[in-house]
Amino acid sequence: MSEQVGTRTNTKALSLVAIVGLCALLSVPVQAQNSAVPLDFDAESFMRDLSGAETGLNTEFTWVRGRYTNYGGGRSRRGGGGGGFGGRGGWWDTDYPDAESNFLRGVQRYTNIDANSKSYDFLDLTDPRLYEHSFLYMNMKRVPIGSLYTGPDFQPAEIAALREFMFRGGFVLLDDFWGEAHLQDFQTEMAKLFPERELVKLDVRHELFHTFFDINEFVQVPGRAVTWDYNGGFSLDDPNYPPSVYAILDDDGRVMLVANHNADLGDGWEHTFYEPYPTRYSNDAYKIAINYLIYAFTH
Repeated sequence: MSEQVGTRTNTKALSLVAIVGLCALLSVPVQAQNSAVPLDFDAESFMRDLSGAETGLNTEFTWVRGRYTNYGGGRSRRGGGGGGFGGRGGWWDTDYPDAESNFLRGVQRYTNIDANSKSYDFLDLTDPRLYEHSFLYMNMKRVPIGSLYTGPDFQPAEIAALREFMFRGGFVLLDDFWGEAHLQDFQTEMAKLFPERELVKLDVRHELFHTFFDINEFVQVPGRAVTWDYNGGFSLDDPNYPPSVYAILDDDGRVMLVANHNADLGDGWEHTFYEPYPTRYSNDAYKIAINYLIYAFTH
């Protein structure tokens, strides 16, 4: 494996603007931003779509989450299937759809990307509609940590579809897997997906982290039941879970797939407005994902 360089208030949304105050939009040259917080920011307006009416999927951009085959069998709680840990059929839909809605509100409000809080969907990896999109998000969670009862077990047809998606120019974001056992499982799945390609550990100097925001350190965005339990207890910056970012590149050096190890961006988005969740980590989750999105659109 190689390494590539390259004042809190009750409205958590207030400081969210500090990370998604995107005054430079896609209609102008993309550059790293460090925006100030507008003092007149209104959390209620953030919770509404700017268009006034949510139009669902009638937008140019749709955030797509991938539904994969799980170790436990079946597909999910949603749309049929079964099996898996606790009868859940896998954890592909962790944080869905609140994470999508909140993140897309930020995308809509602070960029020129045509999206709204309902412009999300989930697709089976073998669904031919996948090729109509350019960005795919997948949750890699296995619960408990190290468990083989949940999480992805990519099948041959799914592998072929994912490879085709990325070779056509698509970008895949993998999120929310923790510890050494999950890392080994992730490496196993990546070897199935790209046996001929090296899994690269990215350095924070890589352009992926400077396409819009300047991200100068990898952050352990906390996940519930990992670094944060349901009783409100926190174990933040846990040295047992050092954050890192892995990638698979195409022949031209373009990042086709990026994976956040020991970080949970989905929880950062999902808990944007949940007071006990540390605001700074929600901020980091937005910054990272917006960088990924801009990179996917420009590479």
